[in-house]
Amino acid sequence: MKQIVGVDIGGSHISAGLLDNQNLSIPDDNISRCPVDSLASKEVILNAWTECISSLNITKDAFLGIAMPAPFNYEQGISLILDQGKYRSLYQVNLKEALSRLLNIPLENIAFINDAAAFLQGESFVAGWGNEERLMGITLGTGLGGSYKFGEMAEDGAFWSRPFKGGIAEDLISTSFFVHWAKEKHAIEVDGLKTLLSMPDMRPATITVLKEFGQNLAELMLMQMEGKAIDKVVIGGNMVKAGDLFLPEVKRVLNARNANPEIFISKLGEKAAMIGAASLFERKQ
Repeated sequence: MKQIVGVDIGGSHISAGLLDNQNLSIPDDNISRCPVDSLASKEVILNAWTECISSLNITKDAFLGIAMPAPFNYEQGISLILDQGKYRSLYQVNLKEALSRLLNIPLENIAFINDAAAFLQGESFVAGWGNEERLMGITLGTGLGGSYKFGEMAEDGAFWSRPFKGGIAEDLISTSFFVHWAKEKHAIEVDGLKTLLSMPDMRPATITVLKEFGQNLAELMLMQMEGKAIDKVVIGGNMVKAGDLFLPEVKRVLNARNANPEIFISKLGEKAAMIGAASLFERKQ
């Protein structure tokens, strides 16, 4: 049986999982998680990725499906990330060729998919939703991901770059929103929402500003759902762990605009994108 590895590249980590081919799942003991400094040099980043994937003891004929954040040339495997606050050193690097060389895996055994599309693909499969369902996926973390699924395969929705309130959506609907808010309004440096909520002096103000965050998310959802008759929305990413502090506001705004898709919180967590990425090759078996 061929080895299929699903990889999820995040802004601060990499997760790689060896697929159980029979039921398209990734057991916990088949997962390797490693921190990554996305501001480091190309060599440091690629070495971190390689070590993490190699720790799964993959063979030379293994297949590697990789969920990668946008902007990215998914067909050729070339990073186009430049001004997103992460992986700048990988700009214009052919990652397919680099990983093929470092892992000693054939080029044709490596494929890339948008991370948000991979997330929705994985969630849809495990939930058993049919191809007739009209789905939207949103991932909230160091970046903003969005995707649609109107048939067999999910596709990137490019939510992150949508013009939004004088900038782009990712500015106001990702970790960046809280980092900039803390610096501008409270003159403190933090790495994200989790840190703010753990600070007793900052928690009340953070809970208040989460309402604004929820409003922003709802407004973006309304923009992205327009004319698409979305049935279900799945929300994931690290920030969804604080969902009870902003999702009520999301639902309030949606209901006020007579938009009532079913909203689901990710059941798979980090496994969703790995399973979705692995499915690039599972579907070819």
